[in-house]
Amino acid sequence: MTIRISRRRLAGRIASVSIASQLGLSRPARAQVKLRHAGAANAQYHGNMMVQGFWDEVSKRTNGEIQVETFWGTRGGEQTLLQATTLGTLDAYQGAYTGMREFDLFYMAQLFRDYDHAVKVINGPLRPKLQKQLEDKYKVHLIGVGRAGSFGLQMKDKPGSWADIRNKKVRGGQIEGVIESIKAIGANAVPLAFNEVYGALQQGVVDGQVNLNTLIMSQKYFEVVKYWIRQEFGLGFDKVMIAQRVWSRFKPEQRTMIQELFTEWEATRWYPPVRAQLEVDFKRWEEINGAGSVVSLDPAEQARLLRPRAEQLANEIFGDGSWKQIQDTV
Repeated sequence: MTIRISRRRLAGRIASVSIASQLGLSRPARAQVKLRHAGAANAQYHGNMMVQGFWDEVSKRTNGEIQVETFWGTRGGEQTLLQATTLGTLDAYQGAYTGMREFDLFYMAQLFRDYDHAVKVINGPLRPKLQKQLEDKYKVHLIGVGRAGSFGLQMKDKPGSWADIRNKKVRGGQIEGVIESIKAIGANAVPLAFNEVYGALQQGVVDGQVNLNTLIMSQKYFEVVKYWIRQEFGLGFDKVMIAQRVWSRFKPEQRTMIQELFTEWEATRWYPPVRAQLEVDFKRWEEINGAGSVVSLDPAEQARLLRPRAEQLANEIFGDGSWKQIQDTV
């Protein structure tokens, strides 16, 4: 039996197929890669908010082919999260912890001239060494580092010079660069976990602390320590990493896009708010603790005390000549 279709009906069917095809192209593609990303801080932490937006943009730019589920402050501490990324229970991680001297060195005061210099060094001459070390130890790819804010030194008694801090007990996080910076100015470094700092200052266990400047006001340290040194005392970095097994599943053009997008967003959305907030916090500190509670000490003397140890560590950890390579980077 022959089935006859009129030209009008045939044209209608062709049009319907064409419309359906166009609609299909506008729909999000089925996810080719679904990954789980975690950070130890809560969702309100500035770095986490930046990375959340970053992954949302990646999903948008890949038309949904890459989808990311994020966990903020719910999957354990930083060491646990990085180990989970290596083992496969997570796919991506961000945080300060690496357990590697190569990264802990970056917290050493006076290693870098400023944050812009630091980023050029880390993304430049040191990048191949850093990537290899991460691959060998954790099987992860380094997407990039986020400038989490400078470290600050605070003291219970007002110092008139760096010499006044000598032999004082100063708390620092358990990061080699931080501890070595405290020792280099002649103070006694006291490694303490973050959650023990407030009590130690309150009870007089320590005479001062080194901590991220971005945390000073939110943790209400103005209640237990009075003087905040204006000069930076090291730089903080969040490392954003993804398991190699996941990174290798991305298309080459997707990997390029992710790297370029992270570099752009770190420079325009992550660091500028952190930098602007510090002066606001200094002003608020003096409103609470009085004029003169933000103290300026001699930067030349600070460099004289700290740079020899920074040079020694750079050459020891990255090899002879590394200090010069770092300083020559412009």
